[in-house]
Amino acid sequence: MSKISFIDTQTTLELGPNETKTWHWNNAAPANAVWSAAAIPFATGDSTKGFTQDTRLEVTDVWHRLLVTEHKPFPQSQTVETKVETEIYYTIRNLSPSDHAKFKVVLSAVSA
Repeated sequence: MSKISFIDTQTTLELGPNETKTWHWNNAAPANAVWSAAAIPFATGDSTKGFTQDTRLEVTDVWHRLLVTEHKPFPQSQTVETKVETEIYYTIRNLSPSDHAKFKVVLSAVSA
């Protein structure tokens, strides 16, 4: 049976008009999951002046980075410790030619 996890990155991100940036999530678990990302826009207008907003965000890439490092716990050690870390990278593009975008990212993972 599959397990689904949702991760709210709890970070407010911003992109200017037609801007694209890449961010990442450290220590992503489970490491063997299929990951996806969604950009959730916030309303950014001023209700005292009235506003119109047309925020269009596109997640263009999501990829994994596996980092494996070995090191001795101390210089004379006969053993080696291995550290494994999975990072999830996601690239988001603001499709608006004139509007600044403020948003958060929610990640989802499906694993066996």
